[in-house]
Amino acid sequence: MADGDKHDMARGLFRPEGKSPYIFNGKPLNNFNDLKDYLVAFTGAEALWVASWLEYLGDAETADRIRRRPRDFKDIVLKRYRELKPYI
Repeated sequence: MADGDKHDMARGLFRPEGKSPYIFNGKPLNNFNDLKDYLVAFTGAEALWVASWLEYLGDAETADRIRRRPRDFKDIVLKRYRELKPYI
């Protein structure tokens, strides 16, 4: 992925505009920062929901990785977070 694409992807994940939050235990997770901060609370059963939300925000690549390896979704999210955070 080129740097310009990473910048666009990061903007869509870290500052989504006009997108609904992911609701986790009654708390709205509005962006990738919120998702990363609450990963410790996830049991693993939420993997496919998280994948769908990330796809909705525009990250089909990460969503596909999660769907292929749902047990590893926390690690996949953290890796993507670290990859894209510098582009915000």
